[in-house]
Amino acid sequence: MKIIYMNLKRVVTLVIVALMLTAVSAQTLRTGYFMDGNLFRHRLNPALKSSRGYFSIPVLGGININTTGNFGASNFLYDSPFNSNEMVTFMHSSVSADEFLGNLEKENKLRMNLDITVLSMGFYAFGGFNTIDLTVRSQTGMNLPYDLFRFMKVMGDSNYSFGDIEMQSRNYADLSIGHSRNINENLTIGARLKFLFGLGYADAKFNRMDISMSGDKWVIAADAEANIALGGVFTHSADKSTPSRAVVDGYDDVKVGLQGFGLGTDLGVTYDFTNVLVDGLVVSASVTDLGYIQWKKTARAAITPDSEYEFDGFTHMGIHSDGTNATLDDQWETTSDELEDFFTLEDKGEGKVKTGIGAKMNLAAQYKMPFYKKLSAGVLYTHCFDELFSYDQTSLMLNISPGKVLDFAGSCTFSDFGTSFGAMANFHCPGFNFFIGTDCFLGKVGKQFVPLENMNASVSFGINIAFARHKKK
Repeated sequence: MKIIYMNLKRVVTLVIVALMLTAVSAQTLRTGYFMDGNLFRHRLNPALKSSRGYFSIPVLGGININTTGNFGASNFLYDSPFNSNEMVTFMHSSVSADEFLGNLEKENKLRMNLDITVLSMGFYAFGGFNTIDLTVRSQTGMNLPYDLFRFMKVMGDSNYSFGDIEMQSRNYADLSIGHSRNINENLTIGARLKFLFGLGYADAKFNRMDISMSGDKWVIAADAEANIALGGVFTHSADKSTPSRAVVDGYDDVKVGLQGFGLGTDLGVTYDFTNVLVDGLVVSASVTDLGYIQWKKTARAAITPDSEYEFDGFTHMGIHSDGTNATLDDQWETTSDELEDFFTLEDKGEGKVKTGIGAKMNLAAQYKMPFYKKLSAGVLYTHCFDELFSYDQTSLMLNISPGKVLDFAGSCTFSDFGTSFGAMANFHCPGFNFFIGTDCFLGKVGKQFVPLENMNASVSFGINIAFARHKKK
């Protein structure tokens, strides 16, 4: 049992610390949803049109970075009781189980994505607004359940279930073509077709990990799988593999290239109630990232659930019939080997794996103030459909455009990951556009600028060539 405990402790602790120190993620800046001069708001709703056409500066046109999570460094790192300049992990004896576990959620999640606009352009033609985008996207998520940490911290006589431990990373290029047009003076519709080019995929998941511990017996049952599509293959252990069972001990020959292909779509609609119900009220809805990628030649491995490991103490101590002496060290080495064999991944061969890309539903309403048309308030609700990494969030926004080339917005967001505040500034004139913003200002941080309370932080900026404002006919 010690080998499980030690390995889980080391792996989980290292993963958490490493992700908190280096994780970055990105998505389209939500705070700019209601901003007319926002060149990229069609990515949130393809029916939304910018007031200007544009052509992006390669790579610098749009870089969006953020992290979202319902835990922070303060959940896992504590001030050392012996040295005020040092910190200890949650596993240290000075940190009580009640103090540590009391601040965790049932599911502890961290989301990481990265969007970089390689090329993008938008222009008015063919009776509407048209967009072409080439974006590189990386989507990474980690889910660690409460019972995993309870086992690591307490490890007493009890039953533990670690279902839904998962780490996943999707990396792909997105080539999108979009068009939106007015059906009448109130209704606008839009759509984008996406060609998805898989660059790399990996996941590791425990579907079930049950440990029953009592004074005289430990019983372990596991069901786990891993899938990797990086152009390489699993390597096998020469000592543990048999003709009928190939035991995985690594992954080699990673190749840069196309690892899969998929299709996706965005659909959107807006309706302006001016002259119909309430002047200045605009409602909108969209579904984005509705699609899939099929990863080819995916290396698959698994821990099969058809067996259990049972340990009921050390036996056969003393002198054997052949005159050898079975010591406690001999017994522990044998048990450790058995546990290691039980938790090895078995190569299941290559195959195809199909994954979604995190479809999102957006519902929004905006009201332009009658006393000052350049000031408006809005609300945007988003639900993400992404299995373990699904989430809900609602943003309240205030927007102002004091001039024809300046836009400002502020936001307050309530989500499964906590409450956050954001802001965006957008400068756009013929020949030049620059925007910068955040959906979540960085909160309290540690000495290494690691978020302490939760992993929510973002920044977005871009430089583009903007055209003259489009004149409505």
